[in-house]
Amino acid sequence: MAGILCNEGKTSFGNVYLKGTAQPDLYLGLFKNADQPAATAVMTDITEATAPGSNGYARIALADGDWTESGVTKGLFACAQKTFTCATLAWGDVTGYFITTAATGTAGLLVAVEKYSDSPHSVQVGYSEKPTVSVQVS
Repeated sequence: MAGILCNEGKTSFGNVYLKGTAQPDLYLGLFKNADQPAATAVMTDITEATAPGSNGYARIALADGDWTESGVTKGLFACAQKTFTCATLAWGDVTGYFITTAATGTAGLLVAVEKYSDSPHSVQVGYSEKPTVSVQVS
């Protein structure tokens, strides 16, 4: 399954590729929301795994070279695997991942989001979370 491109992500795509604005930096984070966030969701709708900068958690910067397009399904882009490692206090149940334009806080755009099909993942001290990140552009 692929993450959904949120409305803010669609707008960003249009601004970058149709209007020529600068491409924003992208960051990967983990969320705890019980339900799949909707395409209309924004960063204030996301309950993050834990506060960025605490307990070993930080959003991970995504580089342009991290992405590859599927040879079978056009418009399906997969990201090179990233690893989050819980350091000092358990993060508890993590239910999915999100992509945003901000390294911390809720001021960034919510570009894409996906709830794990096998959620929640209980992330305890010493555990690593390695989301399989993909986004369908349609």
